[in-house]
Amino acid sequence: MNGYTTITQKGQITLPARLRKELGLKPYKKVRVEKGKGYIKVFPVKDILDMAGTVKPIRGRDALKARAWMEKHYQRI
Repeated sequence: MNGYTTITQKGQITLPARLRKELGLKPYKKVRVEKGKGYIKVFPVKDILDMAGTVKPIRGRDALKARAWMEKHYQRI
């Protein structure tokens, strides 16, 4: 399904409701944006590891250890 939207003066877009519903995108959920030749793709992020490589890690910290700690101390919703 394709849709149309408008870019605001702040550079924001609204994804059409039908697309959000189809992809299970809820408010405040993360998405990954990828640039191609003349187009932009938006992908839902299901897991923090889907974002690997997009965030600069803190020097001396292990992301896998951090994830293990989070899994132990926090409940998924």
